[in-house]
Amino acid sequence: MSARQDRRDRDMDVLLDAVVSVGRGLELETTLHRVVRAAAAMVDARYAALGVLGEDGRIARFLTVGMSEEETRAVGPYPTGHGLLGELVRDRRPLRVPDITADPRSTGFPPHHPTMHSFLGMPLQVHGEPFGTLYLTEKRGGGEFTEDDERLLEAFASAASVAVENARLYEEARLRERWSRADDEIARRLLAGEDPDAVLDLVTTGATTVAAADTAGIAVPSDDGPAGGVPILTVRAAVGIRAESLRGRALRTAGSFLTMAFVEGRSIISADASADDRAQLVLHPVGTVGPLAVFPLVGRGRRVLGVLAVGRVRGAEPFRDVVIEALGAFANQAAVTLELAERRADAARLAVVRDRDRIARDLHDLAVQRLYATGLSLQSVDRRLGDAQPLDLDDRQELGSRVGEAIDQVDETIDLIRTTIRDLRDPGSDAPRRVATRSLLLAEVEAAAHTLGFTPTVRLDGPIDSHVPSTTTAHLVAVLRETLSNTARHARATRAHVRLRVADDLVLTVSDDGTGITPDAPRSGLANLSRRATELGGSFEVGPGPAGGTTVHWRVPLPTTSS
Repeated sequence: MSARQDRRDRDMDVLLDAVVSVGRGLELETTLHRVVRAAAAMVDARYAALGVLGEDGRIARFLTVGMSEEETRAVGPYPTGHGLLGELVRDRRPLRVPDITADPRSTGFPPHHPTMHSFLGMPLQVHGEPFGTLYLTEKRGGGEFTEDDERLLEAFASAASVAVENARLYEEARLRERWSRADDEIARRLLAGEDPDAVLDLVTTGATTVAAADTAGIAVPSDDGPAGGVPILTVRAAVGIRAESLRGRALRTAGSFLTMAFVEGRSIISADASADDRAQLVLHPVGTVGPLAVFPLVGRGRRVLGVLAVGRVRGAEPFRDVVIEALGAFANQAAVTLELAERRADAARLAVVRDRDRIARDLHDLAVQRLYATGLSLQSVDRRLGDAQPLDLDDRQELGSRVGEAIDQVDETIDLIRTTIRDLRDPGSDAPRRVATRSLLLAEVEAAAHTLGFTPTVRLDGPIDSHVPSTTTAHLVAVLRETLSNTARHARATRAHVRLRVADDLVLTVSDDGTGITPDAPRSGLANLSRRATELGGSFEVGPGPAGGTTVHWRVPLPTTSS
């Protein structure tokens, strides 16, 4: 066997070993480092590097082999694509140079850079598109890289491109999986009505995780308004670098990325924000953040509600398109969260207005009217007492009865006012529901008046709005509706009285002066009333009233304060 054949066999073994090494595992970052190390070992290069291209076609990342961390820090920022490196970016063909220092295309080396002479460059393509370039320098043992080295590296580049493509697809699949999980969790918390600030924290955490970022924050307009025409944005949620010190911090920097995104309503993406004056975020010290993405939080009517900023530390890989897509979705969720928070605040204010309207109506319809009627009754008594005619025993008994009724009316009115005051002082966390209980009952009575032909009298005793649970309220309203409907259809009544008493239990009594219940009357409606009482552990009774007609008693227990 010839020496040349031996060389080819060795080269093939080296190539296979290199291909196998880069094919292990699917993590993109690990695969890229393996590619650089395998290329250096395959052609006996002392130094090797992989320049990964960014979206703008320039070198966005630079992975090296052969230089220590101290040497790398001493050299300074990685190259962006000038000289021979830029030649390979522009002309995607292999390049072999015997001595870099003697090549006119070379721009020289920065201070503290190791001495390099021989050079071999090989472009990488992934899925038919330029991905980066392999740079090999300083052939071990002296001399220059050979034509065989070039062919070997070219074959390896093809295999490495496949490995990188597989790793990128795997990474994208994992990213979308993380994105989907975070999206589901945020949607679940929103639908559950969780506190908006907690959901915004979840959005920033999800954005940081999905984008493999180091910091994220959401800023919203300050209640203080603009200062000198520049919006004041306040950090409402933050994770990552210095997160705790950022919450609640006001950002007043005009012309910054955050302010521009908020004012102009457009996304701003930077591969290296540390090199841009507009990156004065006031979020972090200058130069901390490299790749940066800022998104406006756009609500209904294209109104900008705030901004989402996500960044990686300086020197990290810029955000890829799929990451930008995911971050845009997180920004939309943050906008929905802020809009829901506004709607809930509006609903709370509306509940207060409705509560005040209900209280005013109750005081007018019940307290004021009772006091007015009591006043008229007492005026009548006063006129009788002022007459010159002496009063006989029957007159005295009649006047005494009227005064007694007036005292009872005043006591009932005092109880009603006390209940109203108690509801105002201790609305509790269930205020919107409890405010509705009394109003729902009065609304049912008012609605029944159209079919009855008259308005029933109503008496409500006890802390109805604060002691009746929502489930009991639903049954109570249904029972009152069914009872008044039966009265309208079957009783031929001219008067009806509704009384609700709330103490340790709830007792609803509805009576009328109608014809009463006949033996052949339908019982399906009464069965519904009985079943509702049974479901709540209570009782139901129906029978003739003391003065004729029909009286319905519906009683259910109420939970104690401790329970």
